[in-house]
Amino acid sequence: MQDYTNYTPEDFAQDDDFIQWVKSPEIERETFWQNWQETYPFKRNDIELARQLVLLTRHLPEPNVSGEEIRAMKSEVFRKIEELDTPEETGFRQLPVWRWASAAAVTGVLLLAGWYMFLYQSGTSPVYQEMVSKASEEYKLIEIENSDHSPKLINLPDGSSVLLKKGSRLSYPNHFKKELREIYLTGEGFFEVAKDPERPFYVFANEMVTKVLGTSFTVKAYSEDKQVFVKVKTGKVSVFQSGTVEGKENFNTKELRGLVLNPNQEATFEEGKVVAGKQQDKKQDTATDPQIQDMMFEYEEVTVGEIFAQLEKAYRIRIVYDKTVMEKCPVTASLTDEPLSSKLSLICKAVRSDYEISNGEVIIRGRGCD
Repeated sequence: MQDYTNYTPEDFAQDDDFIQWVKSPEIERETFWQNWQETYPFKRNDIELARQLVLLTRHLPEPNVSGEEIRAMKSEVFRKIEELDTPEETGFRQLPVWRWASAAAVTGVLLLAGWYMFLYQSGTSPVYQEMVSKASEEYKLIEIENSDHSPKLINLPDGSSVLLKKGSRLSYPNHFKKELREIYLTGEGFFEVAKDPERPFYVFANEMVTKVLGTSFTVKAYSEDKQVFVKVKTGKVSVFQSGTVEGKENFNTKELRGLVLNPNQEATFEEGKVVAGKQQDKKQDTATDPQIQDMMFEYEEVTVGEIFAQLEKAYRIRIVYDKTVMEKCPVTASLTDEPLSSKLSLICKAVRSDYEISNGEVIIRGRGCD
């Protein structure tokens, strides 16, 4: 039998048997805890506070935070409770019922505020968390968070690439399905999607879905913003609201339906409506720096050294190669509409080389053009 006499309210609120009693009391548990309180009446206040803690948190989804963050939040909760329990300088004390009611109220506010604070500080919105949680029932997801100041390059299983901005998160499966490709975003990213007309590519961001067959575009969907913003660089994309009858119809066809955007067109989603036109709340900082959205990768007799320098600048990735045999090799190619993996493959083919990505670097080996 567990010795509960030295338990604090926090200890009770984390005890499995206690939690089960609060959430779904059975006769045996109910009898035990009622008898225990009769035996140790001085612990009744602790029991009541712990019960309120469990009730306040039972409907909250699990936040995606570390154990250290959870412990810090709990520490702050119980520090506040201890402050309420400290006698005032006048020597008068509040009655226990008011003290513990106040403590429960403080606890509830701190738990709720802390949960949302951790979600939003980590760039995670409740909508994103819900989408990822639901998708996890079907997929084994990989989640990437960019906490650096520079954009982070992510190479997807199908050869597509994403430049993820600071404070953003992206979740995607280990392997895409045969019939479609789905990823989940909160924050901002620039996408270059590998062409595959038979397997549409979907970006879920808040309540908006961006559907493409193979193109490049930017999606901006921060948790603190009311808008979702999409801007197309090359090709075509369609955007529509998720969860609606029309949205489901647009999702289930291989055609691009909904609001279809062409190169240099943009749209916003706000208050349940998708509207073509300029972003209403533009920020000076964009998904990438320099702005890959505006960069062209068109080469006519341009040396490999110049091309690699531009790719390093655009994708924030280091390219290692033998300059003595490759740097002066001329290349003519149109690569604007290609993801990074395709760009590298085509360039390497032109200079009789191969590449691999290791530890965040592109390593190129080959004979060059001589």
